Amino acid sequence: MEERVALEMITALSAARKATHLYPPAHPKYQQAVAELTAAVHECVLEGPFTLNVHLGRLYQDSRVLSSEVSGSHAIAEALEAHRVESITFEPDVSEHDAITLVEVLAMRPTPSLDVAEELERRGATAIVVAAIVDEEAEEAEERDRIREQDRALYKRLLGVLRTLTARIQQTGDPNVGEAGMVVEGILARLMDDSAAVLGLATMNGQSETNLFHSINTMIYALIVGNELGIPEEGLTSLGVAALLHDIGKVAFDTTDPAQVEQARYLHPKIGADILSRLPEQDRTPMLVAYEHHMAADGSGYPEREAGYVTHPYSRMVAIADRYDRLTTVKPEGFAMTPDQAVIQLLRDTASLLDQTLTRLFVKSLGVFPVGCVVRLTDHSVGVVCARGADSLHPRVRLMYDADGLLLESEREIETAEAEIGIVEIVDPESLAVTVSDHL
Repeated sequence: MEERVALEMITALSAARKATHLYPPAHPKYQQAVAELTAAVHECVLEGPFTLNVHLGRLYQDSRVLSSEVSGSHAIAEALEAHRVESITFEPDVSEHDAITLVEVLAMRPTPSLDVAEELERRGATAIVVAAIVDEEAEEAEERDRIREQDRALYKRLLGVLRTLTARIQQTGDPNVGEAGMVVEGILARLMDDSAAVLGLATMNGQSETNLFHSINTMIYALIVGNELGIPEEGLTSLGVAALLHDIGKVAFDTTDPAQVEQARYLHPKIGADILSRLPEQDRTPMLVAYEHHMAADGSGYPEREAGYVTHPYSRMVAIADRYDRLTTVKPEGFAMTPDQAVIQLLRDTASLLDQTLTRLFVKSLGVFPVGCVVRLTDHSVGVVCARGADSLHPRVRLMYDADGLLLESEREIETAEAEIGIVEIVDPESLAVTVSDHL
């Protein structure tokens, strides 16, 4: 087909669309525009179906670029893109009714609820096929949300398992952790696939059951250290279970009773080790970690031990994870450090409390701006760090507020390096009344 025929059809389509705005159907100029469009379309389909495509403001006849100089070209390209139409195919049996219906639909105000293909079908246009523009960003966001809900369901399942385990230990003293181990393996699999998503889960907390949330988050952070160290999968599962149960000794106390809080603090390592010593499995790591996780690197801490006593590496990893979660979790008095502040405090703690090498490894894995940091960008927009970037100074950010300070209806992610946007400051989420876990 000659390009001239396609261009004439585009001009006629634009003129007919304009006529619908200016004249009633009985007006001669309207009827003339429709007649010219019908004749142009019929000429286009003499040799078979004719497809008109649009991409980035340019019109194509199949894969051939059509001249943008012809009258009406820009108007039709804009109209198609505004209506989220990628292509229109005219079948050989296209009628005048079909052509008029297309013009009328393209003259309608584009709205999210307007589907051009459905509207054409509803009006009886049978020989025009419309393909919609695929919104890849929307599809990616939908898939991200689906996976996010699966991850949260996994976290909640572990919360339920830990709740049941705690109740069983309180009632019978039986520390069967088989189901907990299986869910830990699920978390571990997600960590291998997407560590940033799992770190996002660790920002979750609750006003009640704070000990359960803390245990799960400590497990996640400990697995981050272990994975960074290169521990094999079997060892990571053992580390995960040990971290999950590190505070299990607190089941012997009512931590809502101020009189028992101090007792729980100093006695829960010994009680936890005693509970976990009853596990039938050969792995004694959970028992050791429960007993040792409050033993400081400089020999202080509790329970007291002999000079030269060396704690298990997993106990040192759990101590780091435990400390980081405590620092970043809102206290009853309403205070918590931002992730970047907590990282600095961890490094200070290597002077006495924490293993220096493992702490630095953990800090390295978190990056300069850890997942969960609320940041203000150079364009004044605000978002939460959702993943590390290739450059540690340019993480991936999920935007929450636009440059004018308005809450975004639909959050979107940006790679700050690709967007050439920097981070101006870390923002305290409390100052924005933001719950970080709601955005990760």
